[in-house]
Amino acid sequence: MSGDPLGMTGERDDAVNGVDTRLMAQALGWLFAAGATLVLVTIALPHSPRASELGLLVIVGGAYAVAGVLLWRSGEMPRRIMPLVLAWGSTLITGVAYFSGDTPSPLVFFYLWVFLYASYFFTTRETAVQIVYVGVVFGALLIGRAPPSGITEWWLVGMGTLLVAAMLIRSMRQRGELLIARLYDAARTDPLTRLTNRHGFRELLDLEIQRARRGDSRMTVVVGDLDNFKEVNDRSGRQIGDLALQRIARLFEERKRQIDGLARVGGERFALILPDTDEHEAFVIAERLRAELRGEFATHAVPLTVSFGVASYPEHGQTAGSLLRGADEALYAAKDTGRDRTVLHHAALRDGLLKAGDGRDVAGERFVAVVLDLAEAVDLRFSGSARHSETVGRYAGMMAGELGLSEEQVGRVRLAGMLHDVGKVGVPDSILNKPAKLTDEEYEIIKLHPALGAQILEHESFADIRRWVGAHHERPDGSGYPHGSSGAALPVEAQILAVADAYEAMTSDRSYRSSIGHEAAAAELERCIGTQFDAHVVHALLSVLARDGERLEGMLARP
Repeated sequence: MSGDPLGMTGERDDAVNGVDTRLMAQALGWLFAAGATLVLVTIALPHSPRASELGLLVIVGGAYAVAGVLLWRSGEMPRRIMPLVLAWGSTLITGVAYFSGDTPSPLVFFYLWVFLYASYFFTTRETAVQIVYVGVVFGALLIGRAPPSGITEWWLVGMGTLLVAAMLIRSMRQRGELLIARLYDAARTDPLTRLTNRHGFRELLDLEIQRARRGDSRMTVVVGDLDNFKEVNDRSGRQIGDLALQRIARLFEERKRQIDGLARVGGERFALILPDTDEHEAFVIAERLRAELRGEFATHAVPLTVSFGVASYPEHGQTAGSLLRGADEALYAAKDTGRDRTVLHHAALRDGLLKAGDGRDVAGERFVAVVLDLAEAVDLRFSGSARHSETVGRYAGMMAGELGLSEEQVGRVRLAGMLHDVGKVGVPDSILNKPAKLTDEEYEIIKLHPALGAQILEHESFADIRRWVGAHHERPDGSGYPHGSSGAALPVEAQILAVADAYEAMTSDRSYRSSIGHEAAAAELERCIGTQFDAHVVHALLSVLARDGERLEGMLARP
């Protein structure tokens, strides 16, 4: 395995323009290879003496050459040339029929893969052009070597059969896309209220922050929590509580503005995203919703109210995590000061909430908040979403638990996973997002990020995490960086971070390459045991995934 600076197994020159383009190129490459192999087998078997073996061999060589290019450069093939390559495949099929020597009519079915491929991958217009082209070249072939039963009949039967197959594939594709869309929506929809759920809310928040950043505009997050909602379930039952939540969801949906995003992000917690809105405008909106809810449930067996916390971009945070923490702090302040009110975030809130003398490490908590914001900012620069480090943190915590570390150690390892890439703040965007293999000079810059991360985490309460972050790119065989440490010198926690980082990278889509999937990622981890990864750590991750795959997938979907 090459020394990948971003924790991925695989070269950076596997850059792709998109998942669909790579898949299209690979599928077309294998079709060319399969067709060439079939013709080669036909030549090897007894065949018509009138066949031109030289002509067929030239076509076989050309088809293998096209297949090789498509498969080798699948990640770099422009999508716009795919219809031209497919049309060339139709031409080669016609050539096979021409050089086969006997009646060409049965070879109409060789065009089947052209119709199926175009119907699955191409637009309606592109598919129609491919069909017309095949119809023309097949008609010309029939004219040149007319079948005994008539040209027109063979053309109509052949093209009709191919069209039926193409229509069937297109219908199946559309149905599959519809099912995928429904599953996508279901994964982001709260089943009780039909509002966006926590996962969908986080994705929408990431997008709105990016839009606000590009447009140099403001946006605000409002987080609300129902006051004393537990009493509703205790006194009236969970069914009545569910009905109350549905009623509140309808109320908020009807009263919010059309441009606002509304979600249920917890049991009795709701959140709104208010685009192009500053904190004072958001305060007015939140107060209106609070008053409406209070009036709606004034005569309820348990009168319900809601407390709101408000945080705005960019004043109170510039990442999704920092904005949500700001809104949460304002919400806690609303709860602490009597409930049924809206509180705007202010820097002084944290000082008020983190009270001295309560046994907490106030300075450490403030430092954690700062470096977590920094880590999320790095993720946004790298992948456009603040999810990589969060997911690495979850994987790391799972492995730590599987390896028998204490509960406190598990928490520390999880935090280290969330902070493992903070040193990339010192790496230029041109290197982080380069859609090609890095030069030696660029790679040397990347190799500095673990040490820089350790420097950033210079804090008395982070001595252990600093060491793990600084060593998470070291390897058991000594070929890692920045120090080339090996064997017993590597903390198990650092090796946990290395496996979590690599697995997350391999199973996530990036702008320059697509996910390779769980099976391939697991095989790559196994292959690199002893050189890049520790065997016990790899097996801990694979055991957790095998045992709790569905549950973990749900956990990793949460922000």
